[in-house]
Amino acid sequence: MALLPCPLDAGWEVVQQQVLPRSSADGRPLGGFSAVLAESPRGPLWLLSDAPEPFTVVLEGQGQPPRLQWQPLAPQPLQGVPPRPFDGEALVTTRGSTGQRWWMASEGRLNPEQPAELLQLGKPSTVDGFRLLGRTPLPEEWQPQPGRGLRPNGGPEALVPLPGERLLIAAEAPLQQDPPDRLRLLLADTRGGVRFQPLGATLAFRPAIGAEAHWGLTELVALPGGRLLALWRGYAPPDRWWTHLELLPAPALRGAPTGPLSPLAVWDLQAEGLAADNWEAMAPGPPLPGDRGSFWMVSDDNFNPLQANRVALIAPRRQPGCQGP
Repeated sequence: MALLPCPLDAGWEVVQQQVLPRSSADGRPLGGFSAVLAESPRGPLWLLSDAPEPFTVVLEGQGQPPRLQWQPLAPQPLQGVPPRPFDGEALVTTRGSTGQRWWMASEGRLNPEQPAELLQLGKPSTVDGFRLLGRTPLPEEWQPQPGRGLRPNGGPEALVPLPGERLLIAAEAPLQQDPPDRLRLLLADTRGGVRFQPLGATLAFRPAIGAEAHWGLTELVALPGGRLLALWRGYAPPDRWWTHLELLPAPALRGAPTGPLSPLAVWDLQAEGLAADNWEAMAPGPPLPGDRGSFWMVSDDNFNPLQANRVALIAPRRQPGCQGP
């Protein structure tokens, strides 16, 4: 199944875009969707909100290509959450010798009550949502603090399931002590607990012109062979947005530090027809005719009436006779 354009400069097709309601059937506000999880290509979508009291909603797809069914949307509060606040920004599932497990990344703040964390969740229910099972703070050098660690409201923003029940973790922007053009990565081995391992591989942090003050990585998605799709988001007041997608080579998971991964291709998704908004989440989508794969994308409206909660499905364009990449 083809997951990339062929040739790469053929770009992406925006198969569909939809705007979700701003409130549930019982009047509760909906928004702040910062992560999306598709457990299977044809299964439901779980949307995670970073509201002060986090919740998920479930969307079902029907037809080919699937059209999402969302009425009525029922927010599902995260179960088993102690008083300590957190801000969910990524949601993934892993499969291995210990079975299937679910993980969330929580963004840190400049206070000890809200560290940057990796959270383990229980098996979700389409009725009750997720339950919190455990939380592990990220290493000290990642914790937000004056002059060091994650920037306030700066992540972790991306989780990538890897073979061997490992997770690749990335921030939204460079850590405060790092070079401004390098975005570091962190590996979490989740077998028998959670053990963190720093990586020598980094991503190149190159803001689009005009978006320097509000530029960041919002998602990473793994492709076969270890390559990555990186979703970058930029903003400039009052209402300009950037949405770029990069194809990255597979990062080295061991060894000495290396230079930043150079993109193999870069696409401007708004030039492809994607609506201008705060696109924060991306996940593998269903197979499409022509042996093409697809990817779901979700935007975060920040509970701002000038934005929208959007869900889009994008797919690679393939020119006749092209056999790569």
